Amino acid sequence: MKALIVYAHPREEGLNKGILETVVKTLKKQGHEVTVRDLYRMNFDPVLSGEDTIHIEEGHFVREKETYPKDVEIEQQYILENDLLIYIFPIWWNSFPAILKGYIDRVFAYSFEDATVSKKFSGKKALFFSTTGQPQTPENEPDTVLTQAIKTTTSGWIFNANDTEVIDHIFYGRIPYLTDSDLENVLRDVENRIEALDKFL
Repeated sequence: MKALIVYAHPREEGLNKGILETVVKTLKKQGHEVTVRDLYRMNFDPVLSGEDTIHIEEGHFVREKETYPKDVEIEQQYILENDLLIYIFPIWWNSFPAILKGYIDRVFAYSFEDATVSKKFSGKKALFFSTTGQPQTPENEPDTVLTQAIKTTTSGWIFNANDTEVIDHIFYGRIPYLTDSDLENVLRDVENRIEALDKFL
């Protein structure tokens, strides 16, 4: 299996970096091919230009340009070539970091009337890991009101118009208040979840 990891955190250390390293190590240990796109290290341009936006003319979705910028084409090709799409990022102001939102704005800027889009995404799986300062999910409850809202507007929203299956969106909360032991447990949980992916693939 080929896995694409899109990673969005500006710091070189911290829990998000630990999650990234754990995911990469565990996937490779299982024999999977892994590609990491570290948006901050790439200095990815998150700004969607007017000519690349989708807008409506005479009742139809259109783009002024028939081709995409080279950096966007590169990212789109990575998506097409991989079976599993993994996104690792913190929740800031109840949403994506701006650089990841810009990545989505630009890389996913396809026409809603293009019937080939769903076919290109068909059969792919997606998995999301997010850290947050908010409390973790209460025991015996699937989500808090806030995490469910964030899922709807992030992981659920990205793939709601194509045939990619979102396996899960995992949240690790109260990050600033966790002990070293707690952080080790988070990374162990990440490892266990990656090891259990075979049943979804």
